[in-house]
Amino acid sequence: MISLKFRFEPPFNEITNNTNQIIKFDQELTVKELLEFFKAHFGEKFYELLWDKKKKKEFSSFLSIIINGISFRDEHFLDKTLKDGDDLAFLYLYFGG
Repeated sequence: MISLKFRFEPPFNEITNNTNQIIKFDQELTVKELLEFFKAHFGEKFYELLWDKKKKKEFSSFLSIIINGISFRDEHFLDKTLKDGDDLAFLYLYFGG
C-alpha cells in the first residue's frame, strides 16, 4: 500500500472540496493511472481541466503538475511511476490583471 499527498489549488480544490489530501492506493501507479482514478473519483470536470481543449492529447498550457517539487511536462510524464510518500500539487496558472 502507498500513500500519496496532494495539494489541489483552484480550480481543482473546488471540485475535490479539499486543498490538502492524502489518498492511499493498493500499489504503485503511473501518472496516467492516477489521472484515470481522478476522472472516476472526481468526475469529468476535473479531468477536462487537465487537457488542452484544442489539442486533446496535450495537457492544458495553464496546468502545472508538480511531483516532489519538480514540474514535469516531458513526453514520458504519463508513464512516471508514483511511489509511497510522493507529494503532488495540481496548479492552474492564471494570467491577466
